[in-house]
Amino acid sequence: METEVTEAVAQLWAQQEFGRARIGDARRTQRLVDVAAQVALRPAGKLTQVWEEGAQRQGAYRLVENEEVEARDMARAAHEAAFARAQGPVVYVPVDGTSLSLPAARDKPRSKGYGPVGTARAKARGLEALNAIVVSDKGVALGPGGQHLWARKGVRKKSAASRPLEDKETRHWLDVMEQVLRAREAAGYTGRPWFQLDRGADCRDLLHWAVMTDAWVTVRAAQDRCVDWPLEGKLWEVVEHQQPLGHYKLKVSEGPQRTARTATLQVRATSLVLPLKHGWTKKQLPVELFAVHAVEISSVPSGEKPIEWMLLTTCPVRGFAGARRVLRAYTLRWRVEEVHKCWKSTCGVEESNLDSAASFARWATVLFSVALRIERLKRLAREAPETPADAELSRWEIRALLFRHDAEGYRRDATPTIGQAVLWIARLGGYSKSSGGPPGSIVLGRGLEKLAVIAEDLLRLHELGLKM
Repeated sequence: METEVTEAVAQLWAQQEFGRARIGDARRTQRLVDVAAQVALRPAGKLTQVWEEGAQRQGAYRLVENEEVEARDMARAAHEAAFARAQGPVVYVPVDGTSLSLPAARDKPRSKGYGPVGTARAKARGLEALNAIVVSDKGVALGPGGQHLWARKGVRKKSAASRPLEDKETRHWLDVMEQVLRAREAAGYTGRPWFQLDRGADCRDLLHWAVMTDAWVTVRAAQDRCVDWPLEGKLWEVVEHQQPLGHYKLKVSEGPQRTARTATLQVRATSLVLPLKHGWTKKQLPVELFAVHAVEISSVPSGEKPIEWMLLTTCPVRGFAGARRVLRAYTLRWRVEEVHKCWKSTCGVEESNLDSAASFARWATVLFSVALRIERLKRLAREAPETPADAELSRWEIRALLFRHDAEGYRRDATPTIGQAVLWIARLGGYSKSSGGPPGSIVLGRGLEKLAVIAEDLLRLHELGLKM
């Protein structure tokens, strides 16, 4: 009965996400699918919170503690599933890193494979994570595109510029981006990925890689580099010498030390040549890129700095329309930060008490896909609310929503829109009109857990031959 209920509610999603995982044999793959389906119903950072007892919990532990299963092989299936959902000529791929602070890594003497995170004073331990997600043209997450988890060994004495690539964390960015390209090829997606990277990725090795791939890459500049063309000088000086192309309206969300507003940005753009040197051989390898500069010229709230972006991109920029396209694409970079927040808060990835980093990596891979599923529902409700709910939810989840909310105007076999369904799920999680703003990932996570219980009860009634 338990397996049938799981299949009815979440098995389809889990099968699509991990059903093609190549992790040794079909039984392991099926166990991975079953684990992911159950976590989708009850997201939590500890296995004991997802399974209170029984054979399923033991099976989950055997999977995440199996040294013959590589987290990267598990993740590869989800990466290919994301590109299988992709449509259109371009998908956006935000890439960003985050630190995972794990109390178990600090407090348990037997823990192994972890490293320091955060400041030395905090004495926190855990792993660093770098994730890529695939986002549709409507701004909706399609799934993970690449992932790398690693432990830092300590403070480097040599500067990054004097170290070879294999000794820099830059290699992790390139590794994750290469994972994205391999997933695209494996899934048969013929469109173009467009990477969106923050200032942490502004380095010579990555810019050299960017001009050699068929994907597009946009990175926010962190360094005022030298420019050879169209003028000799520094990056900001050369771009600010160009005539303004126009104004761009940017909707700014509320955040820490940031006031919600609609900002007006003045936009400039130009093609340019950067005379970059190879970091190890010192041989000069110039790169041709486009730069788009946007700075806030509208009124800025007291105590805040004007928004300013200097974006280096391999996407051709022809006039104001091209510059607007680059700016709009870069706004989607924040989608990966939203997934990281859901990964930590709703899915509780930092609450894990697994002893080894390898076991944690397997578990974190499943939780990341679940976090993306929650974020996908949230974004669909906002960006494509008229999408039929059965595109994302099972038949029994939809029936449970109609039953729970006694939905007037809907037949028992009707299919509501995803916008209406997500609102009902959020209400199950405690959302109300007075909450302010659209439903977030935390209330959706709570709502999905309660929805699973209702759907299970309805299915049991159905199997007993009772009418609902």
